[in-house]
Amino acid sequence: MNNLLFSIIVFWSFTSISYPQSSINFTVNDINGEEIVFSSLLEKGPVMLAFWRSWCPSCKEEQKAMQELYEKYKSSGFEYIGINVDNQKSVSKVKAYVAAHNFTFKVILDTDKKIFEMCGGIDEAMPYSLTVDKNGDIISTRIGFKSGDEHFIEEEIKVMLGLKQ
Repeated sequence: MNNLLFSIIVFWSFTSISYPQSSINFTVNDINGEEIVFSSLLEKGPVMLAFWRSWCPSCKEEQKAMQELYEKYKSSGFEYIGINVDNQKSVSKVKAYVAAHNFTFKVILDTDKKIFEMCGGIDEAMPYSLTVDKNGDIISTRIGFKSGDEHFIEEEIKVMLGLKQ
């Protein structure tokens, strides 16, 4: 009886936890038509993929904070990619929003949510982000964003770039 119970608990614990794939790779065009090959970006340094929706207030807050961090660390090899997972009808709104805020980071439309699913995203959890180091290893995942989180993210970026031990 104890062995059966132990087996059930072990099986349940492994099947109930979902981790993103560690071998993330995709090739897609951003909203400006520029081709993005994820594996090529990793050659330069760590990449943060941030999934968002246009109606999500905390997603917008995250992007504004990350724009500053992107500008600060992009010359050191850090890359930030905003990946919108709205439906096809919202594409024009996304482009207008990005232009209005002068975001300089890459923005991808993932209307079929293939990249989102590849990265372990859960529909109800927005914003969802993950950071991948230069070796392709997932360093962190985050669900949600609140003011002040950018300080923790910045510390993580510094460590990955070797700017802080």
